[in-house]
Amino acid sequence: MDIVIFTSSREAEIEEPVFCDRDSVKVDKTKCVGKSINIAPILSRYLKDLGYKVTVVDPFADDVSYEADEVIKGDSFKVPDEVVKDKYVIVATKHVYDTWAIMKSILGGAKEIAVVMSIKRSKVIMKRLIQAGISIEQLKKLRIPAGLDIGAKSDKEIALSIVAEILAAERGGSGRPLREVKAFEKIFEELK
Repeated sequence: MDIVIFTSSREAEIEEPVFCDRDSVKVDKTKCVGKSINIAPILSRYLKDLGYKVTVVDPFADDVSYEADEVIKGDSFKVPDEVVKDKYVIVATKHVYDTWAIMKSILGGAKEIAVVMSIKRSKVIMKRLIQAGISIEQLKKLRIPAGLDIGAKSDKEIALSIVAEILAAERGGSGRPLREVKAFEKIFEELK
């Protein structure tokens, strides 16, 4: 499975400082500050190590930010539907272009969409997407917040939980502990 990561290595000072249409985004870079650490470089490295083809979309990427097969960057960029079609998409955009990235992924035919976002933030974004014509049924399929519950706290742990969810989705795993799946406790009945 190919993976697309929508991200931003800068944070927005205001709510989603972008001008966009179906395939393109222009980021008002004057409203985005700093060079922040985020989970996207860790995710891309983990995913490449596992053999996935990874495309990263980051308006502020530099040439050494990501281990990826392709990096789409620049304060103006285009993402045609074929970039996301049938791909597993991760949205981790730090309020820079959340709404657009989710809408692009849905309308472009992404296979799965995981969004690094709090439930509180998701209420704001889901309302925008409904107002833009995205159905509630489509929105219910989103994986928000992204990842499996492993008690993750650090960026590396959060990235690991997202990669685990990707593997479970791709391979039909349950995300349950193997001791439960393999019924470890039953061996004691056989040992009686």
